[in-house]
Amino acid sequence: MRHVDDRQRLLELYEQLGGALQRKDWNAMGQVDLAIRAQLVAMSSQPGLAADVLLAKKRLKHLHEQASQACAEECERLRRLLLSHLEYAEGRSAYMQVEMFQESR
Repeated sequence: MRHVDDRQRLLELYEQLGGALQRKDWNAMGQVDLAIRAQLVAMSSQPGLAADVLLAKKRLKHLHEQASQACAEECERLRRLLLSHLEYAEGRSAYMQVEMFQESR
């Protein structure tokens, strides 16, 4: 009966992760990621997994890879955004330096 519980939990995690990915809800993805880890750790102590559990695990792994890629893309987008803000800050700094130099003359 344990394998039915494992399969059901994997399917629930799949749905949760899919919803978070669709909404681009990064906080929810982090929570689901922790839950996936806990479920996989719990399942790792079992001697063998039924075929339907393995299939659910494989589907979840595939979706998890997609979510990881989406997270990596979001990190890159944020990195570029922060770099652009840094460039703007350097421009402001240049204005301030020029103004201070002109005032000291």
